[in-house]
Amino acid sequence: MPDQTASIAQDSDYDGAWKEALRKYLRDILECYFPAVAATIAWEQAPEWSDKELSQILGQAGHRNRAVDVLVKVQLRDGTLQWILLHLEIQAYYEEGFARRLALYNSGLFWIFKERVVTLAVLADLRKEWRPDEDVFQLGGFESRTRFPVCKLIDRLEADWQDDQSLPVQLARVQAAALRTASDPEGRYQAKWQLVRNLYQIGYNAQQVRELFRLIDWMMHLRVDLEERFKQELDELEESLQMPYVTSVERIAKAEAALETRQQTLIRQLRRRFDDVPSEVTRAINATTATEQLDDWLDRLVTARTLEDLDIRIH
Repeated sequence: MPDQTASIAQDSDYDGAWKEALRKYLRDILECYFPAVAATIAWEQAPEWSDKELSQILGQAGHRNRAVDVLVKVQLRDGTLQWILLHLEIQAYYEEGFARRLALYNSGLFWIFKERVVTLAVLADLRKEWRPDEDVFQLGGFESRTRFPVCKLIDRLEADWQDDQSLPVQLARVQAAALRTASDPEGRYQAKWQLVRNLYQIGYNAQQVRELFRLIDWMMHLRVDLEERFKQELDELEESLQMPYVTSVERIAKAEAALETRQQTLIRQLRRRFDDVPSEVTRAINATTATEQLDDWLDRLVTARTLEDLDIRIH
């Protein structure tokens, strides 16, 4: 039986990672997952995201967990505008009404907004036998049919994507690895380490490594002890390769956080001690980037009788 505690401890935000990726790399993802659709789009025109319209439909139709839906308006090469509903399903279990649900979203958007919508489905689950691609209702001479293109990630990973190192394919690998190791902390650690290590071996530049690392980190949370171990080994790897792509950014972030903590601590202590702290003093503190100066003011605050004794100004 899966270790439920371990699963909860390393639960990951798949939805957030995919939404971020879709918004930032829409063209790359569509060209990789749905090339026929991508070829019809005039990419020189910036896509428009239609969150409000989509949320109105999802609120009425019901929305399952472990699913990502984005609605985007694009301009086609013939000059017309087109809505695309991109649905990414991450559920790990069978859903009988999946195709009907997508048909409901599609028809609901058309009914309310009078816009024709192209629905695309990305199946990021691990169920090899599950490939729904249409909703059909027939009775007598009546027929209603909604058929939508589907990209089944694990199928493509085992076929034409085996040697593909592009960002959309890397995302598919990360998602598959995250699901396979959902209840296996050590397995999750090993899978994440292999995926991240590969980023340094396949020719990505520093910016690409950082962006992919952030998405991997989002999808593959580790247990606290394993996360500490991971950071240490990543630091050692980057040092050995002389590629401080990720750890240098983390160090800067930590230094900035430590600086902000000192600044806010000093301001808080001043307000407790002297009640009224002039705005020019707080500006001077927030403008000070030297931690030694901030520490000196904190030390002197213990014996200072007045605010003027500290001589807090921009140095």
